[in-house]
Amino acid sequence: MKSTLHFAVLALTGLLMAAPAHAELQSRANGTMVYDTATNLTWLADATAGGLRSQADAAQWAAGLSLGGFSDWGLPTVAPVNGLSVQLDYSEDGSTDVGLNTAGLNTELGYLYHASLGNTSAGLSNAGSFSGLVDPANPVGPVFWTGSASEPGWAFSFFMGMGLQDQLATDTLAQAWAVRVGDVAAVPEPSGLALSLAGVLALAAFARRRVTRGDRA
Repeated sequence: MKSTLHFAVLALTGLLMAAPAHAELQSRANGTMVYDTATNLTWLADATAGGLRSQADAAQWAAGLSLGGFSDWGLPTVAPVNGLSVQLDYSEDGSTDVGLNTAGLNTELGYLYHASLGNTSAGLSNAGSFSGLVDPANPVGPVFWTGSASEPGWAFSFFMGMGLQDQLATDTLAQAWAVRVGDVAAVPEPSGLALSLAGVLALAAFARRRVTRGDRA
């Protein structure tokens, strides 16, 4: 009996934990969101959903979202590449926080552009399943706000057309794009979980009957 119950528990655990292998960027919420498995971040699939806003207005808009059952949305962030303090000198090797090839995990937009989507400083060639990453009227844009200040009155921004991380005065109008930490993938619905459990228990009962008949033989 114990072994049968143990089998049932293991089988149910397998049903709950089994997941097919996917690429790094996974569609969520009927294509309205994109989950990045490398960074554990979920992005809105429409990068222009927030429209053009000042940095403070963009941050307020993102913080006020309640989507996918979550209300912890915000603007993407930038942390100092050296782990200590922001470096505002321009570079083209990602060694400072302003310039090209800022591709580390410290910059959420930079990592998405370079690592997750595989673009280079030559320009955006892959937008994945995102919309709004190309501005036909501006080859270096669109420009997206981050929630990270660079110095008083300025904040980091990201020029999507060329993968440039720079700073803008916070009253400038740039795109607001929301992101959150974690996956928004739905857990099994109670009805689906009940059906799975019923199937496992039925299988366990069948196995128990076979063992009982064998003992009687």
